[in-house]
Amino acid sequence: MEYPKRAGSEEEFLVCTELLPSVRERYGPTFVLLEIPEVLRSNRSDRTIYFRHYGEQRYNDRWNERDGGSLLGTELSSEMVQLLKGLQTIDVDWLLSQHPVGQTMRQSAFDLTGWLLSFRDRETEAISMGIPPTELSQAEELTRGGFQSTGRIVSNGDFYPRNLIRLPNRMALVDWGYWPGHRACFVDYLVNVAAFAFIHMWGNRLWQKEFVRHLRGTFDIKLDDLRKAVLIKSFEQALFFQACPRPDLVPPQVKAIISLQHMYFIVTMCCRDRAVMCSRSFPVDHL
Repeated sequence: MEYPKRAGSEEEFLVCTELLPSVRERYGPTFVLLEIPEVLRSNRSDRTIYFRHYGEQRYNDRWNERDGGSLLGTELSSEMVQLLKGLQTIDVDWLLSQHPVGQTMRQSAFDLTGWLLSFRDRETEAISMGIPPTELSQAEELTRGGFQSTGRIVSNGDFYPRNLIRLPNRMALVDWGYWPGHRACFVDYLVNVAAFAFIHMWGNRLWQKEFVRHLRGTFDIKLDDLRKAVLIKSFEQALFFQACPRPDLVPPQVKAIISLQHMYFIVTMCCRDRAVMCSRSFPVDHL
C-alpha cells in the first residue's frame, strides 16, 4: 500500500526522492532499529511522494501539543537513543560533499554562528515573551563558546515521538519535512537533535530522565553541551508555538507549555553547576 504526501518545498521533495533512497541502499542493512521510509514513486509536477504505507503502531494518540507526551510512560526513551545511534552512522561529509542533494541539505544545516545572529535579531520577541534582557545576555554568553562535542548527524529534523512508527522489528522515522531556520534541521549536532526530543516531552519528566540516562550511557555527551542545546531548541520551539497560526493546533492551554519552555530556557542558561541548577524553581536534576 502507498501513502501519498505532497512535499511543501523543492528542498523537501529532493531530500525524500534522492536522499532517502540512497541512505536506504547504503546504510539500511546496517541499521539495528532504524527504518528509513521507503519511497515507492513520485510525481515531480505536483511534488507528491508516494511512500510505503507503514500501518503499524503510531504515537499520535499519546503525544499532542496539550500534554507533551504525558501518556507515554517511559516508552521510546531508549529506542530514540538507539535511533540516534543509527543516524550517527550516516556519513555527513559524504552527504554534503558528494551526494547530489548535498547543497540542499547544506542549506538546512544548523549553524551556531547563524543562530547567535538570529538570536540577537529576535531580542524584541524574546522580551515580549517575558525573558529579561539580562538573561538574554547570559544566554548568549553561555552558547557563544559552542559545543565541546562537535559531531553532527543527519535526521528528519522533526525528531519526536509522533514521527515514529513502530514496526515488528524496527522503528520507522517519518516526516522528513523542510523548515527554514534553526528549529528543525536536516543536519545538526547530535546533542541538538537529542535536545529537540527532550523538550517535546515537557509533560513527562520521568521519560526525560530515562532518555538522558540512556543518552549519556550511549554517547560521550557533556552536560554543558546538553544544557546549551536544550536552551537553543526550547527557545526555537517557544517562538514556533507562539507564531503558530492554527488555534486548533496550539490552543490557549498551550500557554502553559510555552511558559514551561521559558523555564527550560532560564534554567539551562546558567546551570553551569548543580548548585545553581537546583536553586531554580523547575527541577531538572536529570540534566
